[in-house]
Amino acid sequence: MHSGLVASVLASLCLSVAAQNTSAPIVYDNPPNVYELMLLDKTNTTVRGYVRASAPSSGVGVRIHADFWGLPDEGPYQYHIHEFPVPPDGNCYSTLGHLDPYRRGEQPPCNPNLPETCQVGDLSGKHGVIFVGIGEPFETEYTDLFLSTNPEDPAFIGNRSIVVHAPNSARLNCGNFVNINTETHASETRDAA
Repeated sequence: MHSGLVASVLASLCLSVAAQNTSAPIVYDNPPNVYELMLLDKTNTTVRGYVRASAPSSGVGVRIHADFWGLPDEGPYQYHIHEFPVPPDGNCYSTLGHLDPYRRGEQPPCNPNLPETCQVGDLSGKHGVIFVGIGEPFETEYTDLFLSTNPEDPAFIGNRSIVVHAPNSARLNCGNFVNINTETHASETRDAA
């Protein structure tokens, strides 16, 4: 009986370690969906922003274009895709943790030279933090090979949020991704009726 218990504990430990060491796969065949996000218009922060995410013509990964402005003087700032959308009350803390379908966790910190080993939603870890001069806006564009526009993929960005964090990890502002293909189609359908 003792050896059975030990074997069971060892098997569980091995599975746990394996799950934590799973690298994110490159995502192929992303559908040509386009998602946009605006940070909330909140009275308790000056931080604003816009993010556009779309599958490139190759269908590999997701092309991100991000603009942020109104950043306080101190920095650097991190930004991440979070697991859940922002609720109607605008509480950025309700988005819970970063998008992390492969259970990597936050420690050790993301190594941008090995982006497949980072949390899928750790955009600033993989592509650089927001670091700007006083009063200056921030703009960046890149393709993240590990994100998806396919609702069946665990790295799917739809129905998720982005949160901008202060240097002390406080959540400064947030917003939800919206599929503009769906919104455009719905608008065209209403207009045709």
